[in-house]
Amino acid sequence: MQKNSPKVQKLAVKFQSMQFDLGHFRNLLGLILIGWLSACNLEHERLDLNPTQGLRFSADTIYFDTVFTELKTVTFRLRVYNPNANAVRINAAYVNGYKGQFPFSFSFQGRNGPNRVENVELEGLDSAYVLMSARVDGRNQDNPFILKDSLVFEVAGRSQKQDVKVLAYGQDALYLRNRSVNCDTTWREDRPIILLDTVSVKKGCKLTIESGTKVYGYNSAFLIVRGELDVKGSKDKPVVFQGTRLENYYSDVPGQWGGILIMDGGLGKIDHCLLKNSYRGIQVGEVGLKAENESNAALKITNSYIQNIVDYGILGIKGVVAAINNQFADCGEGGFTGLQGGVYQLWHNTFGFSGNNPFRRDGKFQLAFSDNYPDARTQTLFGGQLRVKVVNNLIAGSEEDEIAFGEKLVTDLDFDTTFLHNIVRSKQAVFFGNTSRNSGNKKLPMNFRFLEPFQYDFSADTLGSAEIYNNGMQLNDAISLFPALVSDIDLRSILATDILGNPRPIQAGQAPDAGAYNNRKRKN
Repeated sequence: MQKNSPKVQKLAVKFQSMQFDLGHFRNLLGLILIGWLSACNLEHERLDLNPTQGLRFSADTIYFDTVFTELKTVTFRLRVYNPNANAVRINAAYVNGYKGQFPFSFSFQGRNGPNRVENVELEGLDSAYVLMSARVDGRNQDNPFILKDSLVFEVAGRSQKQDVKVLAYGQDALYLRNRSVNCDTTWREDRPIILLDTVSVKKGCKLTIESGTKVYGYNSAFLIVRGELDVKGSKDKPVVFQGTRLENYYSDVPGQWGGILIMDGGLGKIDHCLLKNSYRGIQVGEVGLKAENESNAALKITNSYIQNIVDYGILGIKGVVAAINNQFADCGEGGFTGLQGGVYQLWHNTFGFSGNNPFRRDGKFQLAFSDNYPDARTQTLFGGQLRVKVVNNLIAGSEEDEIAFGEKLVTDLDFDTTFLHNIVRSKQAVFFGNTSRNSGNKKLPMNFRFLEPFQYDFSADTLGSAEIYNNGMQLNDAISLFPALVSDIDLRSILATDILGNPRPIQAGQAPDAGAYNNRKRKN
């Protein structure tokens, strides 16, 4: 083997020397860096065994809204601050409990209690979160009960304990999961009704819901009606349908539960109701052909509020619907839509958006009707006769056009629409002529605004409202003009007051205000 030349050997020795110098430099630099970090850590982690200041908290009370027994609550976050310059040791954090029970549980710095956590160090001028939730055992009582406890902190070097109060209202409820209600069942206000999953009313059966009753839907729960649903709310004690989350944050959040489905052959009567936070408000009818000898699904809804809905407030599918004195707000796809035909009458309803939910509504309409429904699954175009009467409604929204009628596609069936004395946001001239089908309608003024839309008060403010007041068709004439889905006597009785129970003129020679509210103006 050939040896390296003296020149090559000299270069190799020099290179090895350089390697040694660089390695020595790296080792030295590493030792310096470790020492510096260690010094910093020692200073940063030094415990103050006699802290002059106690802990501070982001709240002095952790408050849970109504807690339904057997259901775990949403998690509450409490921030714990160490105002001292150096670290402190929290010897223990715990909840006291009550009579051996611990309805409140928590985790602190990633450690799960559920009732006690020990030896947590909190660095100087730093903070950490406590995550707390509640789960309450049932007590088999109708009235709500109060739950009280304290989250206690013991800090090393401080003899005085610190605590944060914990408070909740517990409520027993009737829980229903994946079942049919018994025939001739009545839900009352004594206890909340929790729909944990789909609950149905069978054909031939009736479910009555009395005034003041609260029905809470969980996750994807639907109330399916194949028989009869009778919701009997009152002005002072409406029936409420909403999601199970009662914290303020969830008050206006849509999609928390499924909604109400009235299937073919089913009948719904709803008066003085608040329905909110669902995926769909009320569906009336089913896509496709009815079974033999089965009637269309039908609904009469009066004096009710439908709001914070993902898609449709009311969706009729060849349904029969009479909607009188109602308010539709914050419905992502539309307030009222009728597809595959159907028979629909709308009297004195108000449609609007609060601005509480940022829906993207391109191409959506508050009011829309079509005589067909294209079923993408079966590639079938289902059709039906369409008969629509829209009288004295206020139809507002964020789009330039808030009403639409689909193209007539079913040639051998009725496509009958009447649109009288409505105030509507639209750029379609066809609605503002004077024909037997469309008359007395006016465009919503651009400067129009509602009284308190963020609070879901959609009565008209005085600004831009001159078109609203006394613009409705005289009801004595309107009722006589065409047959109503409800009897004349019943219709007159409903229309004689507005959604708030205020009187509305119904006699000949007096014109009411358009929309669900009558003669309610802001005082200057």
